[in-house]
Amino acid sequence: MKVTLKDIAKETGYSISTVSRVLSDSENISRKTRDEVLSAAKRLNYPFSGFKSINHDGENLNMALITDFWEGEFYASYFSGYSATALSEKVRLSLLSIADPRNQLNSFLTELIRENYYDGFILFLPDLERNNYQLLLEIIPEHYPVVSNAMIENPVFSTITFDGYSGGHQAANLFYDHGYRNVGIVKGPPEKADGRFRYNGFRDFIYNKKDMYLIWECEGDFTFDSGYRAYDLLKQSGMKPEAVFISNDLMAAGFIENAKSNNVHIPGDIAVLGYDDLPMSRHSKPAISSIRTDFEQLATATLRIIKYQKQQKAFQRGIMSLIPVSISERDSTGVLKSDSA
Repeated sequence: MKVTLKDIAKETGYSISTVSRVLSDSENISRKTRDEVLSAAKRLNYPFSGFKSINHDGENLNMALITDFWEGEFYASYFSGYSATALSEKVRLSLLSIADPRNQLNSFLTELIRENYYDGFILFLPDLERNNYQLLLEIIPEHYPVVSNAMIENPVFSTITFDGYSGGHQAANLFYDHGYRNVGIVKGPPEKADGRFRYNGFRDFIYNKKDMYLIWECEGDFTFDSGYRAYDLLKQSGMKPEAVFISNDLMAAGFIENAKSNNVHIPGDIAVLGYDDLPMSRHSKPAISSIRTDFEQLATATLRIIKYQKQQKAFQRGIMSLIPVSISERDSTGVLKSDSA
């Protein structure tokens, strides 16, 4: 059975907070307390191997970027942002993949902490919920730097992510400025907060306009195939939105491919806006307008917070910082046809 900070606290009579401070090599701990906690940790086979991480040159920090992987360009673009930033931030970055975060993350991080190589963790695991993060508090020492890049309504760890609500709001605003009044949306999966925030921003803008209407919506799962199916669902519905906001670029590409195979002109018959501004959006025919997310800006902000936590031993809980998004407008949004204006 896995040993946690709670087990050591029960064994020694000290609080979980005190145990965590000892194991993270905090200052202002008495010799007696430190010896008792370390002895108990060793006796219970708690996974630690000393306090100082391996830092070969004494200057660069070793960081683990932990994520799962899904279809498409998003993850390549996400990691590319970190790769481009790490050198200037004096960080050696390792990309680590985990297939089943909800069931494997605790044991995975326990082993990494035991190895004592990394100075901090960056998590991008959008399927995790608050209770999954709370369980990590039992295995991660109190002052160990951890930052998440996944959107969540009520964060446990410091969280730096894109402002999806603003992205959805900007999408609806763009449609309105182009004269589109009857619009639709292909949402992301409801279990992912990113998709919910994008939808809420889009919907709220529309609901505050008396002459704009959300006449069609369907649910996707951020894959090309679900975007392809979304066009079939739109066709079956009989609805005729002038423009559709599609909650990521991969679904937008699938939607457009199916629409084109049905002799639908983009944007003449229907305008399309994606999200993430991946390289594929620039090379598609037509080029896809998209909400731009700056992965280098995200990486820079994240690495600097991690370094601050490391230097100050300042573990921040529940703080969320939002990276602004913008619009990269291309051919797929066009302008409203004169006979429909």
